[in-house]
Amino acid sequence: AIGLTITPLLAKLGRTVSRHLESRSVADTSDIEIDDDGPGTVVIGFGRVGNMVADMLAVHGQKYVAVEADIDSVEAARRQGHPVLFGDVSRAELVDRLKLHTAKALILTMDDPVLTVRLARRVRALAPDLPIVARARDTAHAAELYRAGVTDAVPETLESSLQLAEAVLVDLGVAMGPVIASIHEKRDELRQEIKKAADMLVEPRIRKAKRTPRSA
Repeated sequence: AIGLTITPLLAKLGRTVSRHLESRSVADTSDIEIDDDGPGTVVIGFGRVGNMVADMLAVHGQKYVAVEADIDSVEAARRQGHPVLFGDVSRAELVDRLKLHTAKALILTMDDPVLTVRLARRVRALAPDLPIVARARDTAHAAELYRAGVTDAVPETLESSLQLAEAVLVDLGVAMGPVIASIHEKRDELRQEIKKAADMLVEPRIRKAKRTPRSA
């Protein structure tokens, strides 16, 4: 009976120790050196969104370095050839290591609205001229990000809704021109809402999601 009780505990302990050693291994081998001319674009968060952003940067020949706190995601990304650092961006030393003052741009893709705002504010203080593009959950979060100093905010709820509306209108036979015009009009309406919510003197720029060409 004792053996039956201890065996699952030992198995659980073994998995915990293995994961800890795996974590140390990833951390110890994550010394991706930042060149003297800077890291290029820095992508914080390498989940679904960060991976897609990195793929597009690579397609257009843009140098980048990504940071991810999940070990499994880091290992998977490295197997695919992505330069991904393992680390927690809430730690100041990691932010310093990235040499963001020499970066071309910073992209925040984390699914953590509080950390995104906090990091945007900290980086803006370190690099006043750095373009910062951030993933926003909604209009209110986008307004908060603009107040924190981001250059562009991308409200995911808005853009997904606009893309769905565009797709269905085109499928229903509505001409592309009027559809695009109405999408722009709705996006401008959001811009006004964010401006009012953020109490900004200058209208924020809403980054437009690039539309994938429809196949014939």
